[in-house]
Amino acid sequence: MLNERYRLCANCQHENGVDANFCLNCGNQLSAADERVRLPHAGSLKLNRPDLELTAAEQSAIDKLLITTATVPNGYQRVGAVFATGSNQGTGGYKRAWEDLIINFWRLCLAEDYAGIANLTIAPTVNGNRVELFGYADGLRAM
Repeated sequence: MLNERYRLCANCQHENGVDANFCLNCGNQLSAADERVRLPHAGSLKLNRPDLELTAAEQSAIDKLLITTATVPNGYQRVGAVFATGSNQGTGGYKRAWEDLIINFWRLCLAEDYAGIANLTIAPTVNGNRVELFGYADGLRAM
């Protein structure tokens, strides 16, 4: 089987077998809607950050941004060097620092009317529980 499935308890976040009807940790009822695919070395970046309160126009603009570690793609031109930082503020590990970095790149792209960034390089610094990410790239505009 290519993908391993499990049921994630909405109450306590415990991972249960795909055939479980109740959480083995807290007893919460489970259904097919609670099924997830285990992706141990892959994932998608869907930020669940209600504190951002994005407008529909901002969400639409963000959905169109190109962010890549590859070179400047056809149809875009480099308009200068850009950078952003991200921090986990001592909690949440690399994921929280990554989210913060991406949000700061989004802010930059929207403020400067960039179509995205290319040649993204990220340099991490770890000090105890605090993770700092420094990202630099080429700002892009569509041609």
